[in-house]
Amino acid sequence: MVDARTLATMAWLLRLEGCHNINWVGGDPTIHLHSIVEAIALLGGDFAKPGRADLERALAPKSDRVFLSLPRPDEARFESAFNVPMLWNSNFFMSAEAMKVLRLLIDVWLPDFKFGPGRCAVVLARTPRTWETVTGNLAAIHDWGEDLTVRHLVMPGHVDCCTRPVLEWIAEHMPGAPVNVMDQYRPENFCDPRSPKYDPRHAAMARRPSGAEIEAAYRMAEDLGIAYQTMTRERSRAWRRR
Repeated sequence: MVDARTLATMAWLLRLEGCHNINWVGGDPTIHLHSIVEAIALLGGDFAKPGRADLERALAPKSDRVFLSLPRPDEARFESAFNVPMLWNSNFFMSAEAMKVLRLLIDVWLPDFKFGPGRCAVVLARTPRTWETVTGNLAAIHDWGEDLTVRHLVMPGHVDCCTRPVLEWIAEHMPGAPVNVMDQYRPENFCDPRSPKYDPRHAAMARRPSGAEIEAAYRMAEDLGIAYQTMTRERSRAWRRR
């Protein structure tokens, strides 16, 4: 686990490189909430500039050791304070208490809303009460008037059990919310027959969604009046051939 000061230094470097926001993501960032909160507190406090030791620790795991552009500290500040939007990228399977903490720190929310109210979340992700937890958290940020974009991943064989109830819930409880209906699912790990971890119990997930499934998801979004066209930039090959 990277410590909070190293996280703060990474965020500082990214902002100086020209990043428009700091995207807190990686599996599920919720389990690292304490370190993320501390890092954001450092950025908003006396962390005016990291020292040499901070930079060495932050650069070690950095994917590119070269700056994307020449660091310009003045462009990362507003009224003499470090300034950068914070984005929370999560499956939203977290407690109400975590949501209250994050409300004070996060500028933009990017929740994943993948599973319907059935047992799909338990079977595929081993997460019980996913529907109740995620819809409760989504309703909270909607009521708070937060900036957000909801992402829904269309999965093979799960259009009726997951995509339909997810889109219907959004249309009823979050009308006007921007939604990205994604067609990027690909079988990996336990769902990939070429993987040594492949589990035959997930054979139904060992394929990409069909063109018909993607088109059905888009049609559902249109019929429900969901604002999906702008955010849904990728299209399935079948949809593009229309």
